[in-house]
Amino acid sequence: MDILKQANTAQSVAYLTDNEKQLIYYTNLCRLKPKLFCQTVLAGYLKTHTDTPEQITSLKKQLNEDNACGAMVPDKELCTIAHDFAKKMGVEGKEGHPDFINRMKPVMKRFNRVGENCDYGNKLALDAFMHLLIDSSDPVNLAHRKNLLDPKFTAIGVALQPHKTYTWNFVMDLAGE
Repeated sequence: MDILKQANTAQSVAYLTDNEKQLIYYTNLCRLKPKLFCQTVLAGYLKTHTDTPEQITSLKKQLNEDNACGAMVPDKELCTIAHDFAKKMGVEGKEGHPDFINRMKPVMKRFNRVGENCDYGNKLALDAFMHLLIDSSDPVNLAHRKNLLDPKFTAIGVALQPHKTYTWNFVMDLAGE
């Protein structure tokens, strides 16, 4: 299916692990065909995972509106920033987005819009992606979900690193025009 190829923008990127590539793949699948993603991947995931009903309801509503946006492509500089930050947070056992703007300054020469999502405790790309997409940790703002589905983001950097407190942490750095 053509949509699967379109979503797989990281397939041949040598500096990403398979798990990191999968995080980009799921992100792109959801962005390219949100309604289909809701009916297939999300529906299958919810058969074995439960979450806050309010967030699931709002997510299904949003995805079924089918406001598709383009796939994001991996960016080596964003991946380096994500990697360094994930490693630092893992070693320190911390969470959050400290010093975000300073960390993103190098890419702000090429992009005028940046964002970041962090997931703690999930080693598998699908679990991390669903946690950020459902966004139970930010039910009022849904900032992680908004970042994932923001059509203005066109580039992505991801990293998975060990974490002293949560065992694993994913960092996604996003950029666009």
